[in-house]
Amino acid sequence: MKNKELRIVNIFLLTLVIAVGLLTLSLSANSDILSIIKETLQPKNSNSTMLSRTKDERCTEKSALSIVPAEDPQLAKLSEYQDTCSSYVTNRLMFFTSFPRDKATAKELSSEVSTKLIAFKEAKVTPIVIIEPYINTGAMSYREYLNGQYDTAVDQFFTGLAANGITSDMMGTWVPFPESNTPSWNNKDTEPKDFSLVVNKYLGALKKQFPSAKGSILLSATTYEPSDTEYSNGDYISLVPYIQNIDKKLVTSIGIQGFPWVSRASSQRREIFRASEFLQTDRAIEAAQELRTRDIWFNTGSFGTKYTLSAKDKVEISPADRKAILDGILEELMKVRNYQQNEYRIFVNLFAENKAKKPEATDWSYLQDTNSTTILKGFIKQLNTAKIDLSLYDDSVRSQ
Repeated sequence: MKNKELRIVNIFLLTLVIAVGLLTLSLSANSDILSIIKETLQPKNSNSTMLSRTKDERCTEKSALSIVPAEDPQLAKLSEYQDTCSSYVTNRLMFFTSFPRDKATAKELSSEVSTKLIAFKEAKVTPIVIIEPYINTGAMSYREYLNGQYDTAVDQFFTGLAANGITSDMMGTWVPFPESNTPSWNNKDTEPKDFSLVVNKYLGALKKQFPSAKGSILLSATTYEPSDTEYSNGDYISLVPYIQNIDKKLVTSIGIQGFPWVSRASSQRREIFRASEFLQTDRAIEAAQELRTRDIWFNTGSFGTKYTLSAKDKVEISPADRKAILDGILEELMKVRNYQQNEYRIFVNLFAENKAKKPEATDWSYLQDTNSTTILKGFIKQLNTAKIDLSLYDDSVRSQ
């Protein structure tokens, strides 16, 4: 064979070997040949690679809110969530307040709440205001409230908000007498139907001063007899007796509260980790139908540790279990959202405060370690993909 022909054959064989090699690599990498060549030639630290990685780390596609550093702990905490997600997280936050007892406490409380509402407005954050039946001396009597003992103070509180520059569009959603179907409050001399009366009374006073403010209710997925004082006696029953007499012009949505639970480490292991059990979405839909609303929201979360004030009782939840709980919550939310061809509008408030050092002795937070943060970011991404809105409650100090 001549030298020229030999060179041609060698070149052909070399080309064939290279082609076969690239084809094999392409099949094993599940990619095409041109992409492999481009990736091989592209510098490892190229801008496109960095931009892709940054995008992957974002929890949502939206830009973070511009929050000016402020003294409000919840807005400061929201900034931390945004830093963690490298993106927008939510524009809705829950906070708690109480009842005024007299003119002096009405003025003090209206000043405190006004400061918060103004800060939220500046940050473009919508509040969910939970009004717990406390006065400064302890739990407030539902019966005394119904008898008019606090009417003047409540009116002065709302008048004070208006005098401080608060308008209806700044009020967000107000939720009085939360979880009244639990043993938490001073309502043992009332019946379930009385819940409608106290809600109508409070939201009626709200609407007099702020006509377009939204009203809502929050009930527990687990219901107790009015006389119950122990949380071990709860049952999953209809919520209709609590809401059937609510003035439907005052309430635009219904909230259901449900959380996972586990027994103490010092006792036989029992747990309620299935969201289908602790959220009771069927009861939520039934209640929404009674109120003739399409808006349902859920207050829930997952804890990392429980019974933190006792070494013998303390329980730690594995990251896998904690993720599974949130996955279950998402599944239940989707069921409600897709019920009867997307009939309901829903959002979820994620309770995320670290209460390890408080009487509740439970850490609901997600920013304290890598595993918890990864779980949180994954949940936010899933909600964003499913187009389910998120709200947050967390007013703990910023993590160091």
